[in-house]
Amino acid sequence: MSAPAPDPDPSHDNEGAPRPPLTPDFVVSGSGHAARDSTGVASQIEEMPAADGAAVMENLPANVSAEVAEILDPDTAGDILAEMDPIDAAGVISDMEPPEASMVLSAMDPDDRVDVLEHVTRELHEELVGEMEPAEAAEVRRLEQYPPDTAGGIMTTQVTFLPENLSVEEAIRQLRRLNEEMEQMFYVYVVDEQRRLTGVLSMRDLILAKPDRRVAQILRPHVLSLPATMDQEEVARLFRKYNYLAMPVVDAANRLVGIITIDDVVDVIQEEATEDVQKMFGAGAEERLSSPWTFSFKKRVWWLQVNLATAFLAAYVIAMFDKTISALPILAAYQSIVSGMGGNAGAQAMAVAIRGIALGEDRRTRLRQILYREFLIGLLTGLFIGATTWACAAFGIFGYHHHPFALGFVICMALIFNHVNGCVSNLAIPFVMKWLGFDPAQSATIFATTFTDCGGFFATLGIAHLCIRWLA
Repeated sequence: MSAPAPDPDPSHDNEGAPRPPLTPDFVVSGSGHAARDSTGVASQIEEMPAADGAAVMENLPANVSAEVAEILDPDTAGDILAEMDPIDAAGVISDMEPPEASMVLSAMDPDDRVDVLEHVTRELHEELVGEMEPAEAAEVRRLEQYPPDTAGGIMTTQVTFLPENLSVEEAIRQLRRLNEEMEQMFYVYVVDEQRRLTGVLSMRDLILAKPDRRVAQILRPHVLSLPATMDQEEVARLFRKYNYLAMPVVDAANRLVGIITIDDVVDVIQEEATEDVQKMFGAGAEERLSSPWTFSFKKRVWWLQVNLATAFLAAYVIAMFDKTISALPILAAYQSIVSGMGGNAGAQAMAVAIRGIALGEDRRTRLRQILYREFLIGLLTGLFIGATTWACAAFGIFGYHHHPFALGFVICMALIFNHVNGCVSNLAIPFVMKWLGFDPAQSATIFATTFTDCGGFFATLGIAHLCIRWLA
């Protein structure tokens, strides 16, 4: 008996010769060449895992990706677009012919479909939804009722549930039928006649139960559910806490409306982390490398205006002590050290604060205790860094040898002050932003820089002004 033939390698053709790499350099002028190349790309990526196909599509121009998607089987194209960033996938959909685009969207999971439709124009949105089957169009409308950053906005409606009045035999028969229709089953939920969530089924209990028993008699009533209006960050916290693969979503009347799976939560965590980093520096949370320059300009310019105002404030502090700087120019070098070190210490405190808020740790710890903790950390690190700087100044670093010991003392005191200032203020800023109703990470570094720069300049020049008789 001959051995079975090995699976074909998608990186080689039928004769074993290596296929050319998939890169965007095949795009040339002339529709004939583009069409042939698009067909070649489609034939290669249809053999790849969806995630690898998505990586190829994201590296192609949107119009070429659209041609490839139109050539692919709708199910394959739908799987690939679901793995892409929704903004990039929306660009591909926008360049496709509406009937073909609608077929690809119909092949996607409901939640992925809505994520892509969120980023197309209103006119195209209505046209694409109009091309869908009535049931799919109604499902899109239903999911779009929920804000995108809530449990309802990230859930899928493909959830496995059974009526509680079924017998065990009927339930097993129905689950077999559902298994052929649905891609995967995480849990089997039980609902009443009004589709209110009443419990969850254990497969072991179902298999071992007598065929004539009712599902209501063997269900497990204690099931944790998510309100459709719950913020997606809170959803991610609950998944981390309980380590579930999926959780049901209910409306205000406790009716089962969908399910959130662990892969949705991974996307949320990545999205929230990206948004927090961009917000910390004043960039738009939705901004991407592919965003139009007008969009990025509008998102950035107003926070830069705020940053300019805070920069003027720091400059004003320096201007207040112009005579002190004239008498002792070496202070200009040291004040940058003091403000920079305070900023570094503050950035460490802010990172811990934002992470703690994101994980819900702030609910278990009193703010007064946290501030006292950061005060001690700032004091001790300031003493350590200040002593090191004092030693450097005493040896006449920067060529200053008039009163190096006294100058080192001034800089040491300024570093202690600014380390405490940086740790306490930078820890407090995210909590203040949250208290004001903003995202805790919203442009936090802009305000933090103001506190540490102004504090560093004021401490260095102010203490030097008081000790000018020893220094000059």
